[in-house]
Amino acid sequence: MGRFDEVPLLEVAVTGPDGDDRIEGLLPVSLAQFGVGYGIRVMVDGVFVASATVTEVRPAWGDVRRLIVDRYVNFQTLLAFVAIRDGGEANGNVAVRFENERIDDMVRTLINSALGPVHYTVVHGAYPDGAHGEYGKFAARKVVADPLPVGGIDSGQWVDSSRMDLTGVVAKDGDTISGLVVDGVVWPDLRLMMIDSEETSLNSHAKKRHPETATWDSARYDRSVYKRKADAAKAKLQSYIDTKGIDYIELNPHQDVDGVYDDRVDSYGRYLGLVYGGGECFNAGLVEAGLADVYLYAEGRYHEPSLALKEFYSYAGAYEDSVEPCVQVVGAFESRGGVLEVIAALAAMGDGYVFHVDEDLGVHFRRGDVIDEVVTVDPVRVGVELGRDMDGLANLLRIQGNPQDGVVDDYHAEDASIDALGTVFRFFPYYALSRVDDAVLLGQGLLRDLAWPTRVGRALFYRGVAHVGVGSLLEFRGEVLQERDGPVAAGWADRFGARFVGRVRRVVHRLAGKTVETQLDLTSPYRSVAAPLTFIIRSQDSLSAFFQFRLDDGVVGLDIGYHLD
Repeated sequence: MGRFDEVPLLEVAVTGPDGDDRIEGLLPVSLAQFGVGYGIRVMVDGVFVASATVTEVRPAWGDVRRLIVDRYVNFQTLLAFVAIRDGGEANGNVAVRFENERIDDMVRTLINSALGPVHYTVVHGAYPDGAHGEYGKFAARKVVADPLPVGGIDSGQWVDSSRMDLTGVVAKDGDTISGLVVDGVVWPDLRLMMIDSEETSLNSHAKKRHPETATWDSARYDRSVYKRKADAAKAKLQSYIDTKGIDYIELNPHQDVDGVYDDRVDSYGRYLGLVYGGGECFNAGLVEAGLADVYLYAEGRYHEPSLALKEFYSYAGAYEDSVEPCVQVVGAFESRGGVLEVIAALAAMGDGYVFHVDEDLGVHFRRGDVIDEVVTVDPVRVGVELGRDMDGLANLLRIQGNPQDGVVDDYHAEDASIDALGTVFRFFPYYALSRVDDAVLLGQGLLRDLAWPTRVGRALFYRGVAHVGVGSLLEFRGEVLQERDGPVAAGWADRFGARFVGRVRRVVHRLAGKTVETQLDLTSPYRSVAAPLTFIIRSQDSLSAFFQFRLDDGVVGLDIGYHLD
């Protein structure tokens, strides 16, 4: 609705995965149709830094004064607003069990199991990287998946070209194929899952995608960029059909708790699936071409995690792997709760890993000892304050695992910290664990961070900085920097020596006119969230609830010894 390259005043605060982002400030009153529920996106030096939804709008009185009758009166010239992005948006619930799996594989499985657009990225350059990649994934699972039966879709997963008549097949629009005949039977339209293209005409879905079209007529929509993009998507899908043919169609393999395929037919009667031809996946190719968006029906509730469909998010641009290799194997792990809470525990178990979530809800899971930026103290360009805080320190942990097993219940200590600072004890019940060696991994990882005073401080960039965000590890250099903390300087497993380091936990951009000032608030180098012990277990069942019998749990059956009397 509006775009500005300067604003009267704006403050943009971006926090870690355990906090809300907040955009607050003033905009010109000339902005029409602006109110609660609208979205705000902020760019700094061409870099997208934050987005949020407006929760409050009110008039603001500027410094324009006019003489009315016998007194000067302030006139409204500005709009004051507050916009908030819920930090829990990326923290969808998961219920998972792993046995003898690598931590990096666990992280990817967790993300694919979580509802909503939280995702990771994989190495991707441009088309047809993703189209080839999705075809390769299908070819691998096709080996063990059954074909669809003749005359039905109630079992099996795929059908090949030998059973198809493609004579009348056409692209109905950018994400739908019509005219398929399989085994001599005319199929309904096939909707390409995981993607959504622009609409070829003004309809209810076009208005949902672009609310500003609600007041348009069809003639205006037909002149819009949306219509041109819709036609381009339809033409692209048709070109795939004409030049590559259709070799395979894979219907959505997701099943409910009773083993019934529950998302193969949508509310319009269309079949839902992935289409392959010429060694490529058409669904992925349309995203790579910029002609379709990634679409999660019901937030991905009906997606099979093993298909890793959230990798579609990587096909919208050039990306690297956001989940770094972590070869540490966890023996047994069963957890329910927010996906980010579980990832925080795995980061500790990974021997010095951290994670953060970017503004597109991409999860970055990586080693915690890699410096992202070296900052030299410069009183003209950047100022730095560094210190340490004893709040939250713990150097003796009692970790209690699954209470039903009663195997995990032991103490874990950081002796060097105890010698330097005295004993600080914390009890940490974490019911995901059922093996002692896994608890040792978690204890060592947590103490690597928590056994030493927390890094506090800030770096202030007087001319702004956009490329440094939450989760970045900074090293500060300059003659004025001195360590005054005595023996605790050897903390954080002594991996940083005498270097001055801090991880960014919060970024605040302050914009006035065309000027930008950026403040980076700092925390310890192995710290992903402000309070790890609290964050990891905040969604964990209580001990009493842990032993309760829940009839609404899909994994419980009444035919295995339980009875209702």
